[in-house]
Amino acid sequence: MSDPSMSTEHYEQAVHFLKEKARPLEKAVFEHEFEGASAEAVLRELSAYQNADGGFGRALEPDIRLEGSSVLATTVALQHLVRLKATSQSSIVQSAIRYLVETYHTSQPNGWDIVPPEVDSAPRAPWWNYNAKHDGWGNPAIEIVGYFHTYPDRVPANLLDEVTQHAIIYINEKSSRKDFHELLNCLRFAALVPPSVLSEIKPALDEMVNNCVTTDPTQWDSYCLMPVQVAESPVSLYYNELSDVVIKNLSHLLSKQEADGSWSPPWGWGQFEDVWPKAELEWKGVLTLEALRRLQAYGIVSS
Repeated sequence: MSDPSMSTEHYEQAVHFLKEKARPLEKAVFEHEFEGASAEAVLRELSAYQNADGGFGRALEPDIRLEGSSVLATTVALQHLVRLKATSQSSIVQSAIRYLVETYHTSQPNGWDIVPPEVDSAPRAPWWNYNAKHDGWGNPAIEIVGYFHTYPDRVPANLLDEVTQHAIIYINEKSSRKDFHELLNCLRFAALVPPSVLSEIKPALDEMVNNCVTTDPTQWDSYCLMPVQVAESPVSLYYNELSDVVIKNLSHLLSKQEADGSWSPPWGWGQFEDVWPKAELEWKGVLTLEALRRLQAYGIVSS
């Protein structure tokens, strides 16, 4: 098949949506990554979601409307900070890492609560109801260990060693190998840890990719893990394994752009129906930005 292409009109529709309908955060990220604007605007918008305890909340993750901090929302913030190449000298980084160090559970099961009990007091997606029995190692603790390696001077050395070994053991011995949310956390971990750590979990990661990525185009309209979510660019760890199907997946991604220029979430809440439209609009901004990033990475759009 021929390489997919995005028309100037469709690109401009996406840009218009981001600038007129998306949250100020996604608008600032787009202007920084695609138009050369300063990263300071992104940091300023991101800091609006940070609480006094250093953690993030305030619906940074649109499916969790809790004003207070959650570990999950804090990992979303760190995804932004790593992409911005924020250093450990940044106060927003220091506070976020401190929050994660302080909320680490020393009792069994080791790890973090993905969301706090207070989440049940706010509108949310049903999958974010509090579950005290949840073992957070697959999601989000694996990802957090990657951030600890990114900012090791902000993490006690004994804690860094402990969680790194726990992460390796979890991936190799406890992971279901079939949960694509876990895989996404593992891929973020893999991108941030030293090669020596990556080599210890690479066979398990290979198996997870083989099990979790949906390569059948007839399934792509369902809620699933797309090839381009794993091979986000030609330099991604698993690009070679997925290169053939990625081109087809990019064509599918282009086909899902809506008339207003956006991409929509393939899910709903089924509850809090008065709040979901606001969350849905926020997700459209997030997903439109992600779509343009992936299309740009493969040369399908150029900023």
